Amino acid sequence: MKVPLALFVAALGLTLPTVAPAQIIVSTKSGLAHECFVLAKAGIKAREGVEVCNAALRTAAVSTRDRAATHGNRGVLLNVMDRVDRAEADFRAAIRLDPTLGDPYVNLGSMMIRKKQFEPAITQIDKGLELGMSFPAIGYYNRALAWDYLGRYSEAYADYRKALEHDPSFKLASDRLKDFIVTRKPQG
Repeated sequence: MKVPLALFVAALGLTLPTVAPAQIIVSTKSGLAHECFVLAKAGIKAREGVEVCNAALRTAAVSTRDRAATHGNRGVLLNVMDRVDRAEADFRAAIRLDPTLGDPYVNLGSMMIRKKQFEPAITQIDKGLELGMSFPAIGYYNRALAWDYLGRYSEAYADYRKALEHDPSFKLASDRLKDFIVTRKPQG
């Protein structure tokens, strides 16, 4: 009998694996949109960063792509502040504005994982990986978590390994791989 990961972890009194941090989205090299990006990348001063992003979004001179990136970056900052619903709304806005950016799809997927919506999360992360993204290791790691929660351990294992292929120093992925025991099926 397979026991779902969440039940097994809870029975042991452990916490569930951490969703990888949302990803920043690169914008132009100057102005408020860029300042929003810099603050999102730093992951500190989240409240100040949200205000800067708000100011950037009020500026009519921001291109559609930068407006989408700014929504994505504000979503990253809101996620840091644990404002999941508002972060999700920003990731959805980024996708509406520029559906060619991969990062907002992966970030939306990470919000869905936090809400235990694992299958829809995989769909979003697949789209983000397909479009290309700033840090693919995060996409593979988050998709692996969703597979893990669904009890699809082979897929989870493959994605944790893929995350490490993209970033060999990605500790969250290497830590998760330590929980796996790989055995070969007998042939015949």
